[in-house]
Amino acid sequence: MSKLKIYIADDHTFVRKGMIRLLNTFERVGDVKEAANGKELISLVQGEVPNIVILDLEMPVMNGFDCAKHLVDNHPDVKILILTMHTEEVFILNLMELGVHGFLNKNAEPEEVEKALYAIADRDFYRNDIINLVLQNKIKRHRNVGSTQLSARELEILLLICQELTPLEISKRLQISEKTFFNHRANVLSKVNARGNVGLVKYAYQQGIIELPPLRSI
Repeated sequence: MSKLKIYIADDHTFVRKGMIRLLNTFERVGDVKEAANGKELISLVQGEVPNIVILDLEMPVMNGFDCAKHLVDNHPDVKILILTMHTEEVFILNLMELGVHGFLNKNAEPEEVEKALYAIADRDFYRNDIINLVLQNKIKRHRNVGSTQLSARELEILLLICQELTPLEISKRLQISEKTFFNHRANVLSKVNARGNVGLVKYAYQQGIIELPPLRSI
């Protein structure tokens, strides 16, 4: 398995350097590059595209939200992990709608950082209580249980994505090729107007297709 190329953007040198030291201890992480703001990170990506970027939200010159939007629009294959102290609903929902792949509190333990990176690398999203809490609050206000516009196979694929299986695991379980899986996934994304697996999870919860797990403390 090839090593993950990861770029991190954070304007706090101490935080950034500490994260780099941590990333270099992870078995599956290879090249790690750093930037002090979103503009610097975009320059790095234009030179060589990484697998994952870790973005702080509050940065000078170009903040994490604007940087994430640029990456989603111009480098859709790059996975985005948001590192933030802001877990307010409006921040998380806006970024979920944008198409980021996961969120981590800046106080996260090293084990969770590693888990989050591998989850978005392998399964396209990382679901934790930051996302669960926001979805729970949104669903309380906008519950819309009912029939969906998805076919039986598309619904089956949506459910397996929500179970956090990898594309290869889903393909094997359904006895289809990975290409066929991605074709079905593209159809589901189009039908529910989502930009990634995080959006699919949000849709599934909002529609009552699956239930939210019990919340833990964040």
